[in-house]
Amino acid sequence: MMKIVMPWVLVSLLGFQVQVNAMQLKGEEKTVSVVYKATESAVKKTMKKMGMKFTLDSDGDIKYKLDDKGWVVYVIFSKSRSGKLWNIQMRAQFGTKKSRYDELVEYANSWNSKHKYPKVSMKDQDSLSVKLDYPVQYGFNPDEFEDNVLGIFERTLKKIGDETEAMRK
Repeated sequence: MMKIVMPWVLVSLLGFQVQVNAMQLKGEEKTVSVVYKATESAVKKTMKKMGMKFTLDSDGDIKYKLDDKGWVVYVIFSKSRSGKLWNIQMRAQFGTKKSRYDELVEYANSWNSKHKYPKVSMKDQDSLSVKLDYPVQYGFNPDEFEDNVLGIFERTLKKIGDETEAMRK
């Protein structure tokens, strides 16, 4: 018993952190993936490192323009009651023609039935909303955010924008 307890006490005293709650997958190879505590600061630093220019809106969320289209994209932070960041949502909206509302609802329903991400909805009679949620309760990976959140969202937003252009202008 003493042989087990002493190393544990030594490790604890030296300040090493042991992930005791991490799921173990027997027979599977682990990768070395950098995961940071999910914070607004980590997201902002990632976007700055990517060379993105952005501002903060009145709620403290990130706001930037898609360079080649000029569309406004928001990065919205969702926090628990204790203040812990648990979700990052990408969101953009297009103004649409009220006269095309029924067609846009049909488009949104069709899109959502065929695609898992992002989701499309009619926020109002004249506003098409596109959003993608990125849960970060287990940490923030800057590479994943760049490739699988920002990258996918922006490429898909362009596709949705092109497909609905006639119903928007």
